[in-house]
Amino acid sequence: MPRKRVAFQKADGNDRSFTIASLEFCLSQLRKADPNLVKKAIASGDGLTESKDDVSTRLSEAHRYAVQQCLDNSESLAQLHHQLVLCDNVFERLQATLYSFQDSLGSIGQDMKNLQLQSHHIHQELENRQKVRVELSQFVDDIAVSQKMMKAINDTDANDRGFLEALHELHHKITLIVQRGNGDAVAINDTMPILEGLKLKAIIKVREWLLQKMFQFRKPLSNYQVFQNQLLKCHFFYEFLLHHDLISAKEIQDEYIDTVSKMFFTYFKAYAARLFKLSMKDVATKDDTLGNIESAKPAGLGSLFSSKQHVVRNKATVFSIGQRHTVLSDEFFGALIVPHAATQNHISYQFESLFRSLQLAFVDHYSHEFLFITDFFLVNNKEAVELHNKAIARAMSVVLKSCEEQIALSFDAISLHLCICLCDKFVNVLAEREVPEATEYWNTVASFLWTRLNFVMAQHYDSVKAVDVKKLMHSGSLDTRPHYIVRRYAELTSAHLTIAHTSGKEIGDKMEAVLESSEDSIEQLLTRMSAMQQTQKNKHVFLINNFDLILSTIDDEESKNSKIYAIVHELEQKSIDDFVEEVLDPHVGYLIKFVNECESLQAQGHTQLLVRYNDKIGTVIANFNAKWKPAVDSINSECIQLFTNFSLGANILQTIFSKLVQYMNRLTKLLAHDVFAKNPVCAQMVNVHQVMLEIKRCKPAY
Repeated sequence: MPRKRVAFQKADGNDRSFTIASLEFCLSQLRKADPNLVKKAIASGDGLTESKDDVSTRLSEAHRYAVQQCLDNSESLAQLHHQLVLCDNVFERLQATLYSFQDSLGSIGQDMKNLQLQSHHIHQELENRQKVRVELSQFVDDIAVSQKMMKAINDTDANDRGFLEALHELHHKITLIVQRGNGDAVAINDTMPILEGLKLKAIIKVREWLLQKMFQFRKPLSNYQVFQNQLLKCHFFYEFLLHHDLISAKEIQDEYIDTVSKMFFTYFKAYAARLFKLSMKDVATKDDTLGNIESAKPAGLGSLFSSKQHVVRNKATVFSIGQRHTVLSDEFFGALIVPHAATQNHISYQFESLFRSLQLAFVDHYSHEFLFITDFFLVNNKEAVELHNKAIARAMSVVLKSCEEQIALSFDAISLHLCICLCDKFVNVLAEREVPEATEYWNTVASFLWTRLNFVMAQHYDSVKAVDVKKLMHSGSLDTRPHYIVRRYAELTSAHLTIAHTSGKEIGDKMEAVLESSEDSIEQLLTRMSAMQQTQKNKHVFLINNFDLILSTIDDEESKNSKIYAIVHELEQKSIDDFVEEVLDPHVGYLIKFVNECESLQAQGHTQLLVRYNDKIGTVIANFNAKWKPAVDSINSECIQLFTNFSLGANILQTIFSKLVQYMNRLTKLLAHDVFAKNPVCAQMVNVHQVMLEIKRCKPAY
């Protein structure tokens, strides 16, 4: 536009202010102007005619100028048109070429899609053929019967490894053919008769082999576990029968259960009979009770001609436990007792050792048999338990019967308690081995033991209650030393507590009741025996010595927590308190009486009545000042001789002196009361520290 404006100015040569550019500028400003103002200007009509004429003139001139410019540049425009036509032709040919390329590319893409589809079809056909080939090859292998397998089934011994491998192969072929079904394969119809014939041959050989092994169980002195191991190595024989001949499999199972049941019955019947013959001869009898009074041996000519033999028996194991509790710990899993070896070596055993050996043998066979049945006969849960019960039931009954007979003859409470704890441990062993716990069996055995233990312990404390105290007296009196009946009780109670501790369980309610009944009978006996003492002091000394014997016998950390220990300890403390008062009474009884009466009146607030005791104070203080030192010496020498346990005597002596000092302190506190404070006699009371120094001098050096 500037070029046109310049050219226009040169052609016209006139310096007018209006140009085309200015006209365009005016029009643009006119579009931006307010329409109302434009309308108003047009309506007024001022100068529009002149402007119109001027614009027309200018437009004419511009048209002429444009035409002239076109004429001047006509050749250039013709060349430009020719060039444009050439370019259009080039572009048209290029477009045709590109369209050709596009058509070619479209056909190539389609060809590639076709090739891809063909490749996929070919790949799928290859996979299908390979699958068919594998399946067909496997099918041919499954139905093909090799000469090697036929020879192994027909000719090879069942003990040979090759027969077992051929049996696996035969089972595999028959199973696969049955699972697939016959279908339309003609080859199966040709193969199945051969496989059936081989199967019948294998069933016959396997059945005969299994029966032969089971018949070997019946041989005397044979180790059946060796044959069981052989059966387990060839457990596939039974599995083959289970899949292909249920009748033969059931026959084998029934034969095995019947054979093992008879074998266990015979074994445990013979073992129990031989085992219990090893029982010690020197065992507790019905006469070995707590209350049995030991009589002196007969003397003189009468004993020479007496037909009754007086056998000196060792009763140490009747009431004391010794090392018998190790049967629950170190010896629990010890070797079984071999009867013929023990007989040759002249060895005898306590009942609990025989009981442990019998029950351990039963538990081992019981556990082993359950594991064998589950592994060999391929059963579990309820079916396994039923088979196991059938195999072991007769042996269990004979063991129960033997135990019941022997338990009924036992009078050994320690042995019975040990056997009860053994039953609990065997139950835990079966639980750890994850086999049926035979709860009914152990409950029955425990019931036999508890019934007998209650009976034996009842005999013990009944014998104690029936003791004639007069027969225990010698020369018309009974000494204050611990009695042998109490010693028996202490040892027996200690044995029961030791057994409970060794077993790893707390004492149950049943055992607590048994021990409390025994303690009650002993307490009653001690009361009756103490009543036969000549003095009240000797009565207390007798009780203290016997209670101390009981506590010292069962004195261990575990037993101190028992109820029996607490009961006896309380009884001993009561007797000691009574003895202390009894010892002090002859020496300072007047002081004790004075102190007790005055404290009672003081506590009740009877001050006027306390005044009356002013006259007695002088006598009390004078007597005490004169007698306290001889009293200390007398008490010291007396206590040393009264008690069999020096340590106990020393403790009681210190208790007596402590009690004496307490009474002195109480008297001193009374003398400080307002009623007695002005009495000049109170100052004459001996100093308590002087008494304590004298007491320390008398302290025994045990």
